[in-house]
Amino acid sequence: MKKDNQLSFATYEASLKLSSNDPIKLIFDSIDWSFIYPLVEDKYSHTGRAGFDPVSLFKAQLLIYLGEVKSDRSLASSLNFNTRHCLLCGFNNFLDTPTHGVFSQFRKRVGEETFYQIFRKIIAQAIVLNIINGENVAIDSTHITAYSNKFGKKTCNCKGKCRCERAYSDPDAKWGAKSETHFFFGYKVHMLVDRKSGLPLEVIVTSGEKGDSPYLKPLIEQTKENHPHLEIKNASADAAYDGYDNYRLLVRDHKINPFIALNRRGADESIPFGELTVTADGKYLCMAGHQTINWGKDKSRSNRLKLRCPAALGKANCLFRHICSSSSYGRTFYLYPERELRLVGPVPRGTSEWKLNYNNRTAAERANSELKGEHKLDNLRVRGLKNVQIHAYLSSTAQVLKRIGRVLSERLPELEYAAT
Repeated sequence: MKKDNQLSFATYEASLKLSSNDPIKLIFDSIDWSFIYPLVEDKYSHTGRAGFDPVSLFKAQLLIYLGEVKSDRSLASSLNFNTRHCLLCGFNNFLDTPTHGVFSQFRKRVGEETFYQIFRKIIAQAIVLNIINGENVAIDSTHITAYSNKFGKKTCNCKGKCRCERAYSDPDAKWGAKSETHFFFGYKVHMLVDRKSGLPLEVIVTSGEKGDSPYLKPLIEQTKENHPHLEIKNASADAAYDGYDNYRLLVRDHKINPFIALNRRGADESIPFGELTVTADGKYLCMAGHQTINWGKDKSRSNRLKLRCPAALGKANCLFRHICSSSSYGRTFYLYPERELRLVGPVPRGTSEWKLNYNNRTAAERANSELKGEHKLDNLRVRGLKNVQIHAYLSSTAQVLKRIGRVLSERLPELEYAAT
């Protein structure tokens, strides 16, 4: 394993012309890359000709996901003729740069687990720089279409259409559904995103047929394991994650407030809940269909939530008021957040606090959009689950690196002024 440090005369002359404000240079210079060497040490032989510096190869791969080049072939060609790219990656001899096959060999040699560890280390540096705080997180998934013919190739001799098994160039890709009418052939990328920065804290890649709900647990637990100093307080997600196990995991195991949309599970408008019904937007309706009035929490009785009759408070005209309760105070309903984690929860549905925190879910949607647009997540050119995992980790790493470079470039004038 080679570690390129010494510049040749030609590269030294070229390096003098490289702008100190080059955006990619700012990104690469803002990271301490030395952690990569121990991660890949056991992947290289200590005999024979030394290979290319793994840090240089990793930086070169990132050029694709930072929008500098389009593919391994164009990257290899650029390193031969573009002195800027050559110097940015740390290849110090223009006559000895990797061919496009070296990059695929590098990904195979290093493996998806090491690329994940590199992504995790970059996230840790963003946390140290206070770019990510992890207090509020959003969970979501996005799909990417496989680099394969979705119809496959016939393996039978049947004429015309048939239901015989077909062969696919990407055997790990599967059919999945994003909605009742939207189907795709490919993979899913499940992400836990920090709301403050809009950056992914955790990424899990699966085949396309996998559901979203089962991956909330590993996303949360891997984040807690990898970054134990983060204190996650609130987690928001859409109705795909509306499962009792997820509420219990968040509230009871990790003390995290859940803000998850209700999945009506076949109900037309609302979900029956004792003498009340709960609408999709978190309103509690009495038996007559009127929205009850939140009357605060009773701290002396396990923080139960008190709801009052709207008719008794002059908020509604109800024909059944006197039948429902003869008291002038009106009918009273009680909810127990600690018991009903799904329909009530630590922060009751329908409150302004619940709505505000649930809106944080859009951070995951923005992260997905940025990854697919600027960082090539949707531009899949590899096959097989392991290769797609590496693709997703590189795309997410590029997103985090770009944010680190941007933040440090904004802070640099302040630091220079403080130094003077």
